[in-house]
Order: sequence, then structure tokens, then C-alpha cells
Amino acid sequence: MSIVLVREPDAVDERVREAYRDIKASLRVPVVSSLFQAYAVVPRFLDYTWRRLRPNVLAKPFVEQARALGEQAQRETATWPLNDHVAALRARNVGEGDIVRVRETAEMLVDVDPKLLVIAHAVRLAMSGARIGGGGVGAHQFSGDEERLARDYRGLSVAIIEERDAPLRVRTVYEEIKAQSGAQFVSGEYRVMGAFPDWLEVWWSDMKAAMQAARFETACRELDDAATEAARRLPYTLNLRDDALMRVEVSADERARIARANETFCRMLPSIVLGTALAQRALHADRS
Repeated sequence: MSIVLVREPDAVDERVREAYRDIKASLRVPVVSSLFQAYAVVPRFLDYTWRRLRPNVLAKPFVEQARALGEQAQRETATWPLNDHVAALRARNVGEGDIVRVRETAEMLVDVDPKLLVIAHAVRLAMSGARIGGGGVGAHQFSGDEERLARDYRGLSVAIIEERDAPLRVRTVYEEIKAQSGAQFVSGEYRVMGAFPDWLEVWWSDMKAAMQAARFETACRELDDAATEAARRLPYTLNLRDDALMRVEVSADERARIARANETFCRMLPSIVLGTALAQRALHADRS
């Protein structure tokens, strides 16, 4: 199935533009992920769903569960062979300023991708009619904004290199990523990495080898299972059953379209979470 994404510069519906602004503010990131861009194809769906996701994203239990997923990915990639990517970048005459930006970009991706994995599974389950969330936050209250959302990445300068605009060396990696993963498009994480062609090439060399290892599929399934459990435990209810979406005029065809797109992200995101965890670890290999 062809996945349509509403890129930020192309968003004209005010509901989409408002949701995009709030998504970036709530996740504290400078760009909107491909997952939400896929939801935005049906503006009523994005508006309705994000309003119900937002309290969860801002709740401490969600943040802690997503962090635990990220730590699971870090433990898994700690067993993988990889090279010192900073040394490799320096050997390619990449400047220290760019290396700092690459590390900060990797930190951002490692922070946000587990959250997206939980969100995708929550939407999948909720659209299937399952009861998702509603246990409340209990004693998990935030004392302040800094504690709630951890680091703020909105000041990070991030460029997104689209497939159509990518130079040949970047486009070559993009095509290999799609061929290896079976995806029909390049996810936003890799399009962000594409702004640093040397980093993208160095990272992909190790990531491609990891994806071919027997352990990789098992690691993806384990992340999937953990994310599904985290999705079920959202502190606030996420009701995306047919009757609820019909009330906001999301048609059956639109629901089916969103569900199929979301399933694609559910399949893609475990590999992405592992890939960005690998990227972060390899960028600090000189400190281990």
C-alpha cells in the first residue's frame, strides 16, 4: 500500500497545522514524525486522535515506559559489533561542530522513537476496538515541566533530506534501506540523518550488517511486545472505536486507510528504534 505523508511545509489544513505545532511542543522536538504525517492525510483523525494522545504523552508513566523501551534497545545493541563512528567521521574530515550536531541528533531520535512505537501500537489496538488506557497517573505526578519532558530538542537545527532532493550518495543509502526493510518510503529518522551523508553511510554499514543477523528479528519482536504492553497501560483512555470516529466524520474508508498506514509504522518502528540506538552507541564508542 502506498503511504501518503503530509509534510510540514505542505500542511494547509489549520487543524493539521495546529496539531503539528502542539506535537512538536509536547514531544519537544523540532520536526513532526512520519507517523503523524500519515495520520494527517485525514485531518479529522489527526485532530481527534492527538487531542486524546496528548495527555498521555505528557504523563510521567508514558515517559517512563518509553524510556524503558529505549533502554531495552540500548541493552540489545550493546551486544552488536560496530565501529567507532566518531573516529570514522574524523577520518573523513568531518568537523567537530558537525560531530556535535550528529550526536545531538542521535540523542533526539533515541528519545522520541520509543514514544512513537508506543503511540503506533496504542492506535493499532484502539482502532481494533480494544480498551486502551484509563488507569490514571496514580502517584506519578510531575513536579515541574523540566522533570516531565526531560531534554528540550526544539532548538536543535534539523534538516530533512527528501528522497527526491537527495544527492546520489544519500539516495543510494535510502534505496538500500528500503530494499533491506521492505518499506516503500524512507522514514523521517533516516531523512534527518541524510543531512549528514558521511554519518548516514558510516551508520548504514553497521546497521545493514545488524539487520542481517539472526538475532535482529527476535529483538524487533521483543520490542514490539514491550511496546504493546506499554500501549495498553496508557494512563488516559484512548477510544478510537468505529462509533467514536464516525461521530467526528471519519469515514470507514478513511479509517481503513489510516489503520493500514499505522500497521506499516508498527512494523517499521522496532527496527528504527534499534537503528537509532545503534547510532547513539557507535557515536560514543570512543568513551567506552
